[in-house]
Amino acid sequence: MAEIELNEKRQAILQSRGHVLIEGGPGCGKTTIALLKARGVIPQLRLEQHVLFLSFSRAAVRQVTDRLPGVLTRADRRVIEVRTFHAFFLEVVRSQGQLLTGAPVRFITPEREAQRRADHDGDWQVEIDRLARQESVFVFETLAPIAAELLERSADVRALYSARYPLVIVDEFQDTNRDQWRVIKALSERSTIVCLADPDQRIFDHLPGVDEHRIQDVRTALEPVSFDLSEDNHRSPGSGLLDYANAVLRNRPSARPDNVIVKWYRYDNAEALAHWAVVAVQRKLVQETGVPPTIAVLTRTNLLAARVSEVLAQDRTAPDGGRLAAIDHVLQVDPELTAAAALVVASVLEWRLLERNQAVAYTLRHLAGYYRTKLGRGTSGARKTITTVQRAIEAIDAGRDPVSKTAKVLLERFDRPAELTGRPVRDWQVARARLAGSAELDEINKRVRLLRVLRATDSLASALQDAWDGSAGYQRAADVVRIALAEDAVTVARQEPALVSVMNMHKSKGKEFDAVIIVEGRHQGQLLSDDLSGQEVERRLLRVAITRARQLVVFVRPVGAQPLTPQT
Repeated sequence: MAEIELNEKRQAILQSRGHVLIEGGPGCGKTTIALLKARGVIPQLRLEQHVLFLSFSRAAVRQVTDRLPGVLTRADRRVIEVRTFHAFFLEVVRSQGQLLTGAPVRFITPEREAQRRADHDGDWQVEIDRLARQESVFVFETLAPIAAELLERSADVRALYSARYPLVIVDEFQDTNRDQWRVIKALSERSTIVCLADPDQRIFDHLPGVDEHRIQDVRTALEPVSFDLSEDNHRSPGSGLLDYANAVLRNRPSARPDNVIVKWYRYDNAEALAHWAVVAVQRKLVQETGVPPTIAVLTRTNLLAARVSEVLAQDRTAPDGGRLAAIDHVLQVDPELTAAAALVVASVLEWRLLERNQAVAYTLRHLAGYYRTKLGRGTSGARKTITTVQRAIEAIDAGRDPVSKTAKVLLERFDRPAELTGRPVRDWQVARARLAGSAELDEINKRVRLLRVLRATDSLASALQDAWDGSAGYQRAADVVRIALAEDAVTVARQEPALVSVMNMHKSKGKEFDAVIIVEGRHQGQLLSDDLSGQEVERRLLRVAITRARQLVVFVRPVGAQPLTPQT
């Protein structure tokens, strides 16, 4: 644990009493000073008490966890619980939800919820509220309001959690929605609240319950001692990245620093140039640092991110005529759909434990579930595929030959068995390879190809290992995968991040990378719209994207795109 020098303002934060609001931009040290404040409280905690640190994403939680050793001793780290909002709400509802419903609590996993939503004809919001209150069945979306209601209605529940968490630190407070704020306000009755906020990183106004006045809400309700660290920058000090990002945010003239590079394309496509940019950035930073860099490729839309991912996964010709090798990377998009695809692969792990027709129909049912998840997202054509798959299932169940090409391929693959070994990583790859030969199976294969869920040490591999029957297959593999992925959605896996990640800009919030490549499509995924009224939100999002980088930012833009700052 390194000793950290503190200026007068930071000393004042540590010495303050009561609720605290700390504002500042990326890399200003909000997280570090909050952890130091926790360090000062820890000696006063009783044996059963902890400090609760709440953030939005698992990636943000991992980053906070990675910083703990530099600030806290090993003993101190044991009493810091760094958790996502969802994980905390899940615990509250799981342990206290019966107080509202009178029945044991059950949960619907995200991919199951997506399928049920696609099949539901009425108002889904009304339905999930009915499920929660009448059947004690919860989805992720109902966790926050139910947790808030439990804490607001029961003084005993409030006392219970405040007794356990006398200090609560809330990261990215400006993005809290109505129900998350209700929980924080309820806990503030007895717990000390430390809010970390950056008004200029407010990028989720489009989500229900997220309010641009949230920081004023906490000032009014909690009357915290307020501190402003916005002039500090420890993430990329001296690089000019934060100054440039602020110029983009406020649309003011600014010279582009040397570590912000723009690559323009006229005839090429954005995806191909992004591939070249990843290779060029890797080469440049390895030469400068000697260490392979972490790189994020960011886009405005999931569709463009998926197209970039497809290009990165292939060998191709470089703009200079050379060859670009495929790049190992992770596509971070639509986890529910990816989970639904993973269940199709998992079903193949059970084949040798089932009779032929039963096994193939089982996989087809999971395939139909995947397309119901797509249907819930408004994907055109999904309903037709579901109908085709259902007819194939009916034919197989009735002992008839199916017409569907997908069903025929699966029956043929079953008749040519692939030996499983009991090694989950290897067997997953074998099962995935079985899913090819039709448009539907190829889509599943592509969807799960980049899913980094199977490592020798991760929870999913461990769960599958326990499901191995010892000789032929994995018992209830699909259920095992469903449960493991649902738990992974609210917990933080300790694993090395991918060197190259592809995602939309919103998903980059809370993450850090050595370099960021921001890709703009010619006709889709524009960084700035022509309508000036919409640019305030777009510029906040661009600021977030730029400030994810520690060393280098590369823009891939079409010739003629709108300037990000006024020309100087």
